[in-house]
Amino acid sequence: MKVFLMTDIEGVAGVSSHALHSYPEGKYHEEAKRRLTGEVNAAVEGLLEGGASEVLVADGHGPGGICFDHLHEKALLLHGRPITREQLLGPVWDCDVVAIVGQHARSGVAHGNQNHTFDSRAIDRMTLNGREIGETYYLAAWAGLKGIPVVFLSGDAAACEEAEADIPGIVTATVKWGQGANSEICLSGRASQSLIRSRIREAMEIHRLSPVAPVGMEGPYELCIRWFSTQAADEAESVSGCDRLDGKTTCYRSARLLDALKRLHRPETLGDTLKT
Repeated sequence: MKVFLMTDIEGVAGVSSHALHSYPEGKYHEEAKRRLTGEVNAAVEGLLEGGASEVLVADGHGPGGICFDHLHEKALLLHGRPITREQLLGPVWDCDVVAIVGQHARSGVAHGNQNHTFDSRAIDRMTLNGREIGETYYLAAWAGLKGIPVVFLSGDAAACEEAEADIPGIVTATVKWGQGANSEICLSGRASQSLIRSRIREAMEIHRLSPVAPVGMEGPYELCIRWFSTQAADEAESVSGCDRLDGKTTCYRSARLLDALKRLHRPETLGDTLKT
């Protein structure tokens, strides 16, 4: 079984602050990367123990979050910047299941440590057909286009609750509890890694016996984004040709879900490269 392992940094135990940990200029950014890589390596171990034949680790944090020299020797790594959404997520469709490590809650979730949706400095809220979504549902919808399920997620309590609501049957591992946007109560590094290893192995075993259903949604589709500023909405509208609903909200409509997902527009990056 081939596994696509998406990673992010804000949902990692011991990574509490955008300014100090998650942004590349942060004082403790390199420490945060090492902590993420430790959790990823634990996940790889659990996946292999659970029957995975191949694990492709996707470095999904905006500026990059994986310490290459410390990555598990049996993992493959998908990375590079700048990288388009298609380059990062296209390989999902060559795998059998998706798992996620280090996930945070969507923007605006109370007690979601470092909560945001794709771009913490630009996007206030995102909806798909009126349903508020974050990065977890977006990835699940992308994978679901080819019938591929998301079977596991680790992160803070808010991210795990969000995943359980979005994806029935998913197995989660809570490694921290947000006390605010930039504070947390978390497990130790060893405890978080041990939990992830056991829970992701369990996820593989459960999925084999009772498969998790892929995420799907009936069309037509409407992806709307409310930006933090009118300037961001100006740039998004001019780049992607979507409709302007109000000063800060843009919307793209399509009969095909893939087209809507591809129109995740972003100011300054022409809608194609990742930010954090």
